[in-house]
Amino acid sequence: MNKQKLILDIKQNFMLKRIKAQEECEEFIAKLRQNKEFDAKYSELLHKQVECLRAEVKEEELALKHDVEDLKIKIDNYLKLNNIDKSKLTPKYDCIICNDTGVAGGRICKCLQNELNYKRSMLASSQTEFKSFNSSNTALMNETDVKAHEWIKNWCLRYPNITKTNINIIGGAGTGKTFLLECIANELINKGAVVSYKTAFELNELARQYHIGKSFDFAECMSVDVLLIDDLGTEPILKNVTKEYLYNLINVRQTKNKSTIISTNLSLDNILQRYDERIFSRLSNKNLAINIVLNSTDKRLK
Repeated sequence: MNKQKLILDIKQNFMLKRIKAQEECEEFIAKLRQNKEFDAKYSELLHKQVECLRAEVKEEELALKHDVEDLKIKIDNYLKLNNIDKSKLTPKYDCIICNDTGVAGGRICKCLQNELNYKRSMLASSQTEFKSFNSSNTALMNETDVKAHEWIKNWCLRYPNITKTNINIIGGAGTGKTFLLECIANELINKGAVVSYKTAFELNELARQYHIGKSFDFAECMSVDVLLIDDLGTEPILKNVTKEYLYNLINVRQTKNKSTIISTNLSLDNILQRYDERIFSRLSNKNLAINIVLNSTDKRLK
């Protein structure tokens, strides 16, 4: 699904929200108008207020301002006296900037852009829900792993204002690597980043499909803000595909200053042995990457 189609779908949802807010407001006012005495008095006050606001006689400007303020007070007091929630007299839109139109000042409103980023992230990811740092259980971690979690959490809070764009999360089975990747995905999606979460096996298959011209999904992995690759090293090595496309992917993303975060059971030495010097040098670049080593015992056994 392309960006224009996503925007159209989101705008339609916004329109439905906007209509609902307007209908709720109209329904509330209609009930008030059943009380003829209230409706007449309230309408009279509003009419006077509008007349004052429309007046353009400069010598009476100060007096008009006073009249407007006085009418506002009278209206507020009248509503309070009748136990009426003032906020319900106008549509309650989710976004006060664009009133749920998705457009402000002739440009896409921030609320629509955030929704677009979130939808694109969900489409780019293989999951619809991710774990959060709030569900971390530090009782199952040693001191080193607790510090690792805190560092990664702070990295997410600082994103995109970060010095290290890439993270390598290294550890054995059950040390919480996948959990951390999901937490990162959750935090960054909520910040409006476009995130793609793939297992190494899924990424390898996308590369194979791209190689034989059957799919172009692999190309999207190069352009997303943050790419998370889980379990690097578990995928099969396919001739002319695995190493070549992995190197190209990492290289292009580093050139574009895009964040790539991997989890792996492999040590850096094992990565060098399994892949090649070019991939190793990109992943271990100290100017761009930090290595997080987890060494708690298997948490799945507890």
